Amino acid sequence: MNDDPDQASSPSADEEAAAAMLELWEDLERRREPAGLAYRILVLLEHFGRLTPGRLAHLLSVPTTSLSRVTAKLAQTGLVVSAPTPGDGRGRIVTATRAGRQLLAEMRAERLTEPSPLLPDHAEGEAVRAGLVGLLAALQRLLRDRDGDR
Repeated sequence: MNDDPDQASSPSADEEAAAAMLELWEDLERRREPAGLAYRILVLLEHFGRLTPGRLAHLLSVPTTSLSRVTAKLAQTGLVVSAPTPGDGRGRIVTATRAGRQLLAEMRAERLTEPSPLLPDHAEGEAVRAGLVGLLAALQRLLRDRDGDR
């Protein structure tokens, strides 16, 4: 029997979208370099604000023990904070710190300056890049507008 309420509920549309985006990101990263679990944790915490370790493990499709090791290291370096769940000291809530969000922004900026290993460097590749940028910007606006309605 599963006593973790985070694992028992089915994922929301936002969680499914985040998981799909992470899966796409992982596919892209595997072609470039191994994706880091710490980076993916920070991405999810930036998007959702705070999550339980059980929900993080579920969204990342990793064992809770693996997640616990990485979040402990992130907490030691000041990139996340793990605190007792309000009203229930048995559970934990993980939140990215200002330093964690800053590191994530720096990592993104660095990655944006690197050429894409997937798209050829010619006119057709530029057209594909432009279309992809427009599509992703529209998706981001849609998600922000949707989050603003809550």
